[in-house]
Amino acid sequence: MLLFTVVYGILAVITWSAFAYKVRDLFGDPRNRELQLLCLAIATFAMPFVLASPHVYTGIDHLLGRPNAATLLVYICVAVCLTSFVALLVSWSCAQDTVRPRHRLLVAYSVATLVVMTLSFLLGDVSGPEHPIDFDVHFELAPYISVFLLSYQLLFSVSMGMLVVLCHRYAGVVDRPWLRRGLRLVTAGAVFGLGYSLPKVANTLWDEVGHSPLHYAGTVLAPMSASVAAALFAVGFTMPAWGQGVTRAGEFVIAFRSYRRLYPLWSALAEQFPDLVLFPPVARAARWSPRDLRRLAGRQVVEVRNGGLALRSHHDPEVQHTARDLELLLNRQIFEIRDAQLALRPYYTAATQRSVRELARARRLTGDAAEAVVEAAQLAVALRARAEGRALPADQHSSLHDAADGDLGEELAWLVRVADAYRGSPVVRAALADAAHSPADAVSA
Repeated sequence: MLLFTVVYGILAVITWSAFAYKVRDLFGDPRNRELQLLCLAIATFAMPFVLASPHVYTGIDHLLGRPNAATLLVYICVAVCLTSFVALLVSWSCAQDTVRPRHRLLVAYSVATLVVMTLSFLLGDVSGPEHPIDFDVHFELAPYISVFLLSYQLLFSVSMGMLVVLCHRYAGVVDRPWLRRGLRLVTAGAVFGLGYSLPKVANTLWDEVGHSPLHYAGTVLAPMSASVAAALFAVGFTMPAWGQGVTRAGEFVIAFRSYRRLYPLWSALAEQFPDLVLFPPVARAARWSPRDLRRLAGRQVVEVRNGGLALRSHHDPEVQHTARDLELLLNRQIFEIRDAQLALRPYYTAATQRSVRELARARRLTGDAAEAVVEAAQLAVALRARAEGRALPADQHSSLHDAADGDLGEELAWLVRVADAYRGSPVVRAALADAAHSPADAVSA
């Protein structure tokens, strides 16, 4: 019982969270028929995980004064959910002139099934102890209840078959990655759903004419298949809702890591060329770390409560821009690093380039790895030369390596490699040491 309570609780949290996410869109567009179907489908999919939880199940039975009455509510929710999802997929994947007739057929079949299920359940005898987990196994031969179960299982099988066909078809043409992945998971879940319903249907029909040899499949394999189907449905149906958040979170993490890795190089250049920088670096011993988060969060709470306007002078500009305008900061870093490189061209030397290449070869660096080290060393040596007031003859200028060919994403990746080399490469440190001991290459400014 505890296991089912925990599992159903987890699935309920996932599905109700997806419902809360989508219902906001419905409030913004309440006449959207597809959003109405989607919210109805997710709500009726989430509700059984609450109702079927053993403690809630028995509580409903006591409230209604009828043993196992919660089973009827659970099965009605599942039937409405499946009909809604199939209707939604019909709207997405079929020609518009065929959608309305197919919706009417689906609704008519679903309503007829719900009427048969309700009447059969009310006429049947389900008295005795509650069976929140094994209702269909315990009552499958009971008069009227067998009709209740068979009508439900037939609707379930038909819906699963349609989900397999429609989800597989629509997943092949949809261009939204998370929706496509969700539809494929739902397709797999529908296959497992058939693994639940078909043995049940076969058992029920076979028992009408004799003893079914498939009871093991119906009582052991079918519930296992249903559990897998429920998990796949919970993830697949909600994936389009939370998948975009996962993508945005991943993009933010990657961008923030790039920002942190570029910061030492950009900060060194910004100190030499403050006029090129839009947002000057904040003097601070360390950038963000896990230990800073509690301090930053606490300070933000205080500032929000007391009024951002009154406490604006206490805000941390870097933290504000990092959290809110990370894309802007990254782009500014790229442009400002490249502008500073151009400004440092008088301090680049072919001699430095040759010596760094030799050092790189000695450490078996090749290709872009070697070029990144060369560029980082040129920057480091040029920054020191400018800080010391030394300029170099024009005929010693070396060329810049362009690995990105104008692509901003490739430019970011390349500059991150350069920044990593600038911060930690032993080749760069060796180049700085060589430059310090070879001032003859430079001409006093």
